[in-house]
Amino acid sequence: MADVRFESMKNGYNRYQVDDKIEQLTQEIATLQKKLELYSARLDEVEKQSKEYKEKYQNLASEIHIKEKAAEDIARISLKEANVIVATAQKNADIIIQEALTSAKMILIEVSKLGEETGEIKGRMMNQLENLDRVLRNFEIPPLPDMSLLEENEMQ
Repeated sequence: MADVRFESMKNGYNRYQVDDKIEQLTQEIATLQKKLELYSARLDEVEKQSKEYKEKYQNLASEIHIKEKAAEDIARISLKEANVIVATAQKNADIIIQEALTSAKMILIEVSKLGEETGEIKGRMMNQLENLDRVLRNFEIPPLPDMSLLEENEMQ
């Protein structure tokens, strides 16, 4: 507005120039008011959207927090259950090992008994074989009869 100059005339400025400028300024003001109304409406809409987005963000943040908490709880419970399973498996393994050791000990005792019995049986059999060998060595085969005697008896 500082660069606007009107022609000077008697009793003031040129009325037509002033009227034209006023008309131009009135149109600019009307245009600016329409723009202001549009921008105000747009600002209201953006503020409304912003408020909705903030609410959605708060809801999502709350849901994420709840889900994170649930995930932490599940992880903690899973870890406890895993520890219980491991402890139970260790106890069961210890029991199985004890049973296996007991079975192995019993088998070893049985094998030892069988070894002793086998040794005893072997000793008895050795004695019996020695007795049989002695009997066989002492066994005398009677002399064979003279075959000619048999032939004479047959002829008669």
